[in-house]
Amino acid sequence: MRVCLVTSTAAVAEPRAPRHAVAISLAAQDAGVVFIDCAPAGQKLPEPEELLANPHVRRKTVFVANRQFGAFRCIIADATAIVARLVFWLTGVALPQALGARLAGLSGALCGEPADVFIAHSTETLLLAARAAKKFGAELVFDSMEFHSDMGDTQTSLEKRLIRTVETKWLPRCVLVLASSDQLADALAQLYRIRRPIALYNTSPMMKQLAPKEVGRFHLYWRNAVIGLGQRGLEDVLIALRQLPDDVILNLQGRLQADGGNALRSRIRELGISNRVVIHSPFAPHQAVAEAAKYTVGLCLERRACRNHELTVSNKIFDYLMAGLAVVSSDLPGLRGVIERSGGGLLFQPGSPDGLARQIRRLYEDRRLLSQISSNGRAFALAEGNRDVTMARFVEEFRAAMVVERQEPVLLAAISRALVRPAPPTG
Repeated sequence: MRVCLVTSTAAVAEPRAPRHAVAISLAAQDAGVVFIDCAPAGQKLPEPEELLANPHVRRKTVFVANRQFGAFRCIIADATAIVARLVFWLTGVALPQALGARLAGLSGALCGEPADVFIAHSTETLLLAARAAKKFGAELVFDSMEFHSDMGDTQTSLEKRLIRTVETKWLPRCVLVLASSDQLADALAQLYRIRRPIALYNTSPMMKQLAPKEVGRFHLYWRNAVIGLGQRGLEDVLIALRQLPDDVILNLQGRLQADGGNALRSRIRELGISNRVVIHSPFAPHQAVAEAAKYTVGLCLERRACRNHELTVSNKIFDYLMAGLAVVSSDLPGLRGVIERSGGGLLFQPGSPDGLARQIRRLYEDRRLLSQISSNGRAFALAEGNRDVTMARFVEEFRAAMVVERQEPVLLAAISRALVRPAPPTG
């Protein structure tokens, strides 16, 4: 059995595809697994630890033109995308160029991989993977980590319609659809009238030993790929901090915005909390749990701005739980499901600094409650909210989908032999 996994981002920035590739290769020793990702031309990015530790996954990177390397190709690609979107607007026909302006090389890479199964990990790759699957008579799998057709204020109405059109056509043709939460799985099943996708959280690697915390300190922790004011709710905790005791410190971690963090620092100064906010540089992905373990309370602050925020679950909540932090989270359906299932946190009304401050103060004043919630979350993470459990379930669901759909005797026997063994721990 040959499996091709594809994503439109760099492997190091993709939280799910490398894990899926490794899980299949470990469970199916005689399977051929190729992982295709995209990276900016001229940049050398670190390799995900999962791929470095597994030589059985063949890696192929498509380098994407940018203004510094391949400026002319960028201009051509952007112009092509404009034409493709005009075609969609006029005719309703979705062309691959409309979804991924600079991913021309990805189509050739996929067409050069005669696989039995193509697994797409982004909407930009779904249409390309579907075409490759059709060419080779292969099966199609889609991992919907987000509610892609409503991602918030960065998305135009045309982009939303375009993604909805592509998903309407191809999700019903997938032998397996994955989602990142139960709530997202339910929404996709209802919207596209498909069999309910399999919900697999973006869980953390198992970490059985944690460094001891500093006794008496009360540190809040919020991290994001980019630290900035906006729909992720960071401003709510900045405002809430003024209502909390002076020894409550807020720690932020991630990349600064293009302005170097000037807007953020200006707002912090305006609120008079400069001495209580610490900004930390980004960390290597495999250090997420160890970084979180230093602090007391982990924050998930998403606002009710779009369906994606309501339905999905950020992977940081699982890092917090594995690290033994109590969590204070927005009361959105996806996040609420994890908090209720784990018993590892408190909820507040999204977008309410006052409500957020009240829940943080409860933990600050009631250290027994803080300890109990922290213990609940840590126990949940060790028992089920971890990558070992998630990847074992992924392999099980993948095998079941292949056995049901691929009834050719030779291939069916190959799949059964390859995937009958459960995936060993990957984290």
